[in-house]
Amino acid sequence: MNSSELDSEAIARALDDFFAAMALRTERNVRVAKRVTLMLRVGMISFALLAALMTAMIWAFTDRVRTMTDVLGTMRSEFGKMADNMTEMHATLSRLELDMASFSVVTDEMHVMRSTLSTMNDDVDAMAGHVNVMHVDVDLVTGNVAQMNQAFRLLAPSVAGIGASVNQGAGPMKTFNNFFPFSRMLP
Repeated sequence: MNSSELDSEAIARALDDFFAAMALRTERNVRVAKRVTLMLRVGMISFALLAALMTAMIWAFTDRVRTMTDVLGTMRSEFGKMADNMTEMHATLSRLELDMASFSVVTDEMHVMRSTLSTMNDDVDAMAGHVNVMHVDVDLVTGNVAQMNQAFRLLAPSVAGIGASVNQGAGPMKTFNNFFPFSRMLP
């Protein structure tokens, strides 16, 4: 064997080794690209599901808050009616007390009832004030929930933009695969 035959065999072995290394490299690049693509898809789907769930929760909460606001308004009006009724009862008892002034025992009991009704009237008035404060607080919460809902609606296009940006960023790698010089020689 002469040196040119040895050189040609060495060159052939080197080319075979080179092609094998390039095939291995290509296979690994494809595996990495598939994994990254899978992770991105799972992430985007997860984020979309999370956004949908948050939107549904905000919608349900807003619906419940509206119902609660209506109920609190009804309670406020009913407590107002109760306070008016208590005032009428207080006035009626005062008149009855005057009519029964001759009955000292009854009169003493009427004084106790009158003070009790007066305390109850004050308590009902205080409750009506608390209901008014709660009504204002619930209105504020409803406004804040509406703002959150709007913020999530504004966030949705940004999420879609991220998906488009990922596809656009993957464009050069797709082009690189088409221009790889040894891709036609590989099995």
